Amino acid sequence: MKLFNEAAQDALSTLDSADAAYCAKLEQRFAAMGIAPKSASSAVCSLVAADAVPQPGSWAALPSLLKGLFPKKTEAPASASQAFEAAPAEALA
Repeated sequence: MKLFNEAAQDALSTLDSADAAYCAKLEQRFAAMGIAPKSASSAVCSLVAADAVPQPGSWAALPSLLKGLFPKKTEAPASASQAFEAAPAEALA
């Protein structure tokens, strides 16, 4: 079933093959969800116009993307057990 109107088909023709394939899958998903052809076509035209078609695999965050998001770990102060281990050695001296 063709859900996208002529304007959406024209917008898809400007995309590279990977993006066009993604949008073709969107068409199938929109049809399965019962989204109206006008709304589905408008959504795809908006994605293409904004150059916002998701890239395959872009959901996977690389470690380099998380760099700087979390505070650096500082060395933890000595625990009580570490302080206790040093005390008997000093007592014997």
